[in-house]
Amino acid sequence: MKHFGAFILLFFISFTHLLAQEETAPKVDTADVAEKLIKAGNYKCDSAKVRIKNNDPKMANKFYLEAIKEYKKAIKANASSSEAYYRLAVAQTKTKDYKNAVLMFDKALEFDANRGDAFRERAVAQMELGKFKEAELDLNRAIDKNFEDAQAYYLRGTLKEKGRDKQLAIAEYSQAIENNLNHEQAFMARGKLYHDLKKDYVLALNDFNRVIEINSENNEAYFWRGKTKYNGGDFKGADKDLSRFLEYEADNIDALIIRGATRINTNDNSGAVRDYDEVIKQDPKNFIALTNRGTAKGAMKNFAGALEDLDLAIKIKFDYSPAYINRASIKFASGDKKGACKDLEKADGLNNEKAYNLIQKYCKEFNK
Repeated sequence: MKHFGAFILLFFISFTHLLAQEETAPKVDTADVAEKLIKAGNYKCDSAKVRIKNNDPKMANKFYLEAIKEYKKAIKANASSSEAYYRLAVAQTKTKDYKNAVLMFDKALEFDANRGDAFRERAVAQMELGKFKEAELDLNRAIDKNFEDAQAYYLRGTLKEKGRDKQLAIAEYSQAIENNLNHEQAFMARGKLYHDLKKDYVLALNDFNRVIEINSENNEAYFWRGKTKYNGGDFKGADKDLSRFLEYEADNIDALIIRGATRINTNDNSGAVRDYDEVIKQDPKNFIALTNRGTAKGAMKNFAGALEDLDLAIKIKFDYSPAYINRASIKFASGDKKGACKDLEKADGLNNEKAYNLIQKYCKEFNK
C-alpha cells in the first residue's frame, strides 16, 4: 500500500511538472510567421525585378518561382492571410500562371473584399486570359475602391483601346496621368494615340518628351518621338532620335525607313540609300524602301539605278501610287516627258491628287 501511495505521488508530481512545461512553452504566432515568409517572398520578387531590368528573364522567372514557394508557406502558416494570397497571385501572374493567379486573387478578396489592388491585378490576369469583360468589371471595382489608382485607369484605357474606343482611351490615360504625373506607360500610350488617331503632333511630342524625362532609357520613346518629329517637319531632330533608337535596334525596318526619309528631306541621299540598302537586305520585296531608295538615287543623278528600284517597286505593288509619281519625276529629269506623263496618268487613276495637279501643269500637250 505504501508503494502504491508513492506511485500516486510520483505520478502526480510528474503530471504537474508536465502541465507546468505546457503552460510556460512559447506560443507560435502564425500571423508573425506568415508575415516573415511574405517578406522573404517579396525579397525574391525584388530580385526578379532587378533581373528583368538587366534583361535576364530566365533568372527573373527563377526568383519568382522561389517567391511563390515562400508565399505558399505563408498561406500554410496563416490560411486567412489576404496579403499572402495576393502576393502569391501577383507572382503567379509574373510566371504566366494566369488561371491559378485568378483563383488566388479570389481568395485574397474573400478575406478582404476592400482590396482595390487585388481587383486591379486580377484584371491583369483576366486580360491575359482574354476575359476582357471580367477585366473591365474588376478595374471598375478597383477604381471604386480607390479613385486615385492611376494604374487602374491606365489599364482601363488599354481595354478601351482594344475595344476601338480610342477617344475614351485617351481620357483614361489622361486620368492616369492626372493621378500620377510620372506614369510613363500612360504618357507613352496617350502620345501614340495623339499621333495616330488625332494627327496632333504637338501634343504627341509633348507626351514623348515627358516619357524621356521620366526614363531616358526608354528606347521606344525615341522611335516615336523621331517619327513624330518627322511628321511635324523637324527632319534633323527626327534623324537624331531615330539614330539613338537604332543604336539599340539596328535592324528595325520601320525606323530605317523613316530615317531614310528624313535624310532625303535633308539632302543626305547617300545616307538614305544606306538605310534602304539595309531594309532591302532584310526584306527584298519592301516596295516602300525600293520606292524611296529609287528617289534618293534619282536625286544623286543615278537615273538608271533609280528606275531599276522604282520598276521593281511597281512590279511588287502595282497600285502604290507614290512609286508612279516618283518614277515620273525621274523620267522628267532624264528627259522622258512622255513616259513621265504616262506614269502620272496611272497615279491619277489610283486617285492620287498630286498626280492630277502635276498632269495639269506638265502634261497638257499629251491630253489634247
